[in-house]
Amino acid sequence: MKRAVVATALAWALSPLAARADAGLLAATAASTIGAQATASLVSTPYAGLGVFASRWDSQDYGTLAGCGLRLGWNIFGRLGLEARASYLESEDDGVETSLVPLEAALVFRLPFGRHLSPYVGGGAGYYLKDAEYTDTETWDSSEKVAGYFALAGLDLRLGPASLFAEAKYNLVGTDEDLHWRGADIEAANSLDGPSFSAGLKLGF
Repeated sequence: MKRAVVATALAWALSPLAARADAGLLAATAASTIGAQATASLVSTPYAGLGVFASRWDSQDYGTLAGCGLRLGWNIFGRLGLEARASYLESEDDGVETSLVPLEAALVFRLPFGRHLSPYVGGGAGYYLKDAEYTDTETWDSSEKVAGYFALAGLDLRLGPASLFAEAKYNLVGTDEDLHWRGADIEAANSLDGPSFSAGLKLGF
């Protein structure tokens, strides 16, 4: 009889500890599940994030422009994403100093491949602020704000919440032929058409 009473008393005394242990176990399990789901979401959404990149643009008439930029991505649905991009590039070719500010929007579609490697293709349009000046003879300069469009292909290497990426684009940019002549009548080429290449790092959110 005494043993039964002692056992009952011990069970009653330990029951709050057991309940607290069960609650702690449930909380830890829930936190682990939420964390795993959040990590999986970050890994599987390569377009939702903020990235920085270095860029090279091989233009038809202004030589090779180089610079850097930012890109911000959102997931639309499934494998489709939307990105906004802004960058600054400059070059000096045959005595012409050129600066270019591309402001672009792109739709990108991720191709099924693997867990960490994610190829993608897409296209978009942009608004391009270009300024060029002939530095040797000061014969002319050109300042334009024109529209253009592009096709792209790239590859994401996902590393948890971050990803490395490399991308190639082909750009077709309009011109308004707004040349300001300050001397001899010379033929000035004025096209930014050509391929560009970029690589950088993006953090998901």
